[in-house]
Amino acid sequence: MKANHFKNLFWFLSNKDLDWQKDRNFIIHQVLSYGTMDQVKELFALYGRETIKKEFQKPRPGLYYPSVLEFFRYIFKISHLEKDKYLKNI
Repeated sequence: MKANHFKNLFWFLSNKDLDWQKDRNFIIHQVLSYGTMDQVKELFALYGRETIKKEFQKPRPGLYYPSVLEFFRYIFKISHLEKDKYLKNI
């Protein structure tokens, strides 16, 4: 895994603090909500579409801007999400 590829998204943690399997929900949401398209592509290569879709449907409150949430809802073909469980309070 290219930990350095995601370093800017996890600046508040050391690489030793991140377990790529145990923390995959956190990692997936962090990359989807704040990552570049290159980082998102790398995420898909690492975890696969189905794993990412499954973890995406386990919300982490307050991470997503509406446009980003709608983009991934469309990509994963999810008809309904409880948006208040995902969206930032801005």
